Amino acid sequence: MERTKEKGITLLALVITIVVLLILTSIGMTSGISTINGIRFSQFENELKILQTKINEINQNNKIEIGTEINQTQKDILNLKIIKDIIYKGNLTEEEKLKIQKGFRYCENTEIKNKLGLEEIKRNYLINIEYRYVICCEGFEYNQIIYYMIDQIEDGMYNVRYSNKNEQTDKTDEEIGFDIIYTQENDRWKIEIKNIEYNQYINNWQVQYRLETDSYWNNANSLSFYITQSGNYYIQLVHNQIKLGPKRVELID
Repeated sequence: MERTKEKGITLLALVITIVVLLILTSIGMTSGISTINGIRFSQFENELKILQTKINEINQNNKIEIGTEINQTQKDILNLKIIKDIIYKGNLTEEEKLKIQKGFRYCENTEIKNKLGLEEIKRNYLINIEYRYVICCEGFEYNQIIYYMIDQIEDGMYNVRYSNKNEQTDKTDEEIGFDIIYTQENDRWKIEIKNIEYNQYINNWQVQYRLETDSYWNNANSLSFYITQSGNYYIQLVHNQIKLGPKRVELID
């Protein structure tokens, strides 16, 4: 009888051990898959940044022909809501929207590598040099969101609108600037700098901010940052000797 009891205890322990191992294996696999997806997304984000920066440079300084006319399938990509909200932002007429659409070219990764010298590019893109739009044809799904453009990623260093040679309207110094978007999140404010306009290509602006009552400037790490103290603030953008602003914003509870 004692042997039977010992066998029963041993079997139960074995079952428990197997269940625990299965749980640990499942957790390990999930964590591993999440890590791999995060690495792949970082690679995709870096690819977007590299190509976007190159297109910004070409827009400012060069004239280059690249890609082929887009077909209906590629036009359908432009009509995805997340993309339309970016490339057709503002109160554009249908004629203006059509002009933007016609400016897109389909560019295979091999052509991008050969003509632009970007070996890092692994995907095919829709590119509009005049308006500086770069759209990945395949997209990349991460955390249940499909990403096509750098504008979807919270990194304002690359999400910049330039006053450049393609814009024919003359602007005064007061009209060259930036927008401040702020939202309150519990006991802090999220500040985002958008729509930077300047008559040169600059993609590494430094953000400085200070309370109206302070004499010193604080430096933000990026174009998206948080402020925890309420009050009236001045915010400005700086690059070497160039300065945009300051602009005043009220952060009141």
